Amino acid sequence: MTKTVTDVICPFCGTLCDDLEVVVSDDGKTIVDIYNACAIGAEKFMHAQAKDRVTRPRMQQPDGSYKEVSYDEAVEYTAQMLATAKKPLMYGWSSTSCEAQSVGHEIAEKVGAIVDNTATVCHGTTLIAVQDVGIPSCTLGEIKNRADRIIFWGCNPAHAHPRHQSRYSIFPRGFFTNKGHKNRKVIVVDPRKTATAKMADYHFQIEQGRDFELLSAFRVAIRGEWLPDTVAGIPKERIYEAADVLKSGRFGIIFFGMGVTQTLSKNHNIDNAIMLTKDLNDYTKFSIMAMRGHYNVTGSGQVLG
Repeated sequence: MTKTVTDVICPFCGTLCDDLEVVVSDDGKTIVDIYNACAIGAEKFMHAQAKDRVTRPRMQQPDGSYKEVSYDEAVEYTAQMLATAKKPLMYGWSSTSCEAQSVGHEIAEKVGAIVDNTATVCHGTTLIAVQDVGIPSCTLGEIKNRADRIIFWGCNPAHAHPRHQSRYSIFPRGFFTNKGHKNRKVIVVDPRKTATAKMADYHFQIEQGRDFELLSAFRVAIRGEWLPDTVAGIPKERIYEAADVLKSGRFGIIFFGMGVTQTLSKNHNIDNAIMLTKDLNDYTKFSIMAMRGHYNVTGSGQVLG
């Protein structure tokens, strides 16, 4: 016999789909099947019982191999190591709960450790920008029900957040967007012709690393000011056209990913994207949201922030 657990949250990406149904064995020890998850999310659950999964502490041996040890032994060794270290680094955190991270950071304060998380090579620049200029954001539910202007800048949710477009951004029928995609205009800014770009009404195939310039050009265009003939490889006519499309919407959202956070200018790109969002709010309602990664990396930023 099996039993089905409903309303399960998927920890794979920042979309956090909460409608999964997980079929488990009668003893609750084995996952039998997954419903409603994308292929990547389903694999995340099925890997929980994979033979190569590490389920107990392991300690590196002198020959480079790893040996399983008890939790008591692992805790004692770690405590001694932290107590005698001159400047320890406590890195990671993104795959554990906020409560566990808070306890870990208390330990870090006591031993004088440096704390860092995986967002250093991801959305750490976003946190810097938000601390610099703030952020006008919203919920995914608001986007589903209200947004009729969607920008995906430097991200490809079709591959990285597979159910994002069907649940929240492009295709869902919301309270004020009851025709789904027909109610929305979608703009993608990406140097590659991605799967997401193929769904867009406008694809700006920007020159690599020139996001800051194009963001600045959009800020100029929405005010109707002068632009050079091309900016970042995009003709000015297309920039003015897109600016008019954005201003004519009822509710807009900018989704940005690592194509913005880890390219030239880094946190200054996000500074400029946030200021573009604020500028657009002079004409309509606009918000901005990061396309965050796996499990609790966002929570890690909140705890550290």
